[in-house]
Amino acid sequence: MLLSWIRSLVIYLILSGLLIRLVPEKNYSRYISFFMGMIMIIILARPIVYIFKIDDSGVSLIKGKVDELMIVGRASGSYSDKDGAGAPLYDSQYYKLSLDEAIRLTCEEAGYQIYKVDVVTDERGQVLSCTIYVGEEIRSDAAQEFENNLKNLIKDVYKIDFDSIYIVRR
Repeated sequence: MLLSWIRSLVIYLILSGLLIRLVPEKNYSRYISFFMGMIMIIILARPIVYIFKIDDSGVSLIKGKVDELMIVGRASGSYSDKDGAGAPLYDSQYYKLSLDEAIRLTCEEAGYQIYKVDVVTDERGQVLSCTIYVGEEIRSDAAQEFENNLKNLIKDVYKIDFDSIYIVRR
């Protein structure tokens, strides 16, 4: 493996040097150098693939990590759309669903009976309002304390403004 890799590297260096010198115009030499550099990266990466025994499952693992990084970049709004218009690719619908589910689970773990949670966010992901639908029958004298306890739980865990949390009883 090592001997064939060194042989490939030497042949590549000789051929790339020859090709760059044979290019008639200097304008094209930078494009050819770029292309040859990409091939050089592939040749240099072969031992890494061999050492770490990266097969199809390893490649898919690496691709998954890259996709995960892209989602994080998209959530922060740092990437522009395909048209190049510069609009953030923030997927607020995906964020909203996961935040709704997280709040519902947190409330249920604390012992509250929750039917539904609706979270409204802006394009940057800031929570504008959080409406929680509860199904517990509560005496009118204990209702305010119940709502305050539930709001404090959400405020403490998710750092949502207390006045932006609404409790709806069914």
